Amino acid sequence: MEKELTLFGKDASNLIGALGEIIAWDTLRKIGIWAYKIGTWGFFPEGYPYWRKRVKKWCGVLTKEQAKFLEKKEQNQISEFDFIGFKCNRFAINLNNDEPNVKGVEGVYLIEVKTGRGANIRYYIKNPMQAFSPENLEKAKRIGFKVVLIIVELLENWKCRINYREL
Repeated sequence: MEKELTLFGKDASNLIGALGEIIAWDTLRKIGIWAYKIGTWGFFPEGYPYWRKRVKKWCGVLTKEQAKFLEKKEQNQISEFDFIGFKCNRFAINLNNDEPNVKGVEGVYLIEVKTGRGANIRYYIKNPMQAFSPENLEKAKRIGFKVVLIIVELLENWKCRINYREL
């Protein structure tokens, strides 16, 4: 049996989102931000770096307010923010077991990823604040998170353009 699947359009939005998040996750690692998926989404395999498995390792970095904010996200009370990320100096991570050294953390980030093609995704490049509810963005920044929007624009021939913005 053979079936043709289009990777664009409403029917493929989860697939497109997952692809964008994987591209963003890889890009973040390359620039020194260790990112973990917030909440649960069965679309990713068991070995994918989920935040819930890392809580104890990073809890010395977060304030109580930040931890509560993340709990609301994990309980689906907040829709924005795909990842929590930690910018570390080069000595903060033991690459053999992904263990953090809390004292080496230089910043804590909440990261939203938007993925798509054409004018739909370029809208967020021109209007980055539209990716967030004003209340959640303001609160995240007020309690000490750095907020990042990553826009993954899918191009022809398996290419993409990545736009990274700290708001």
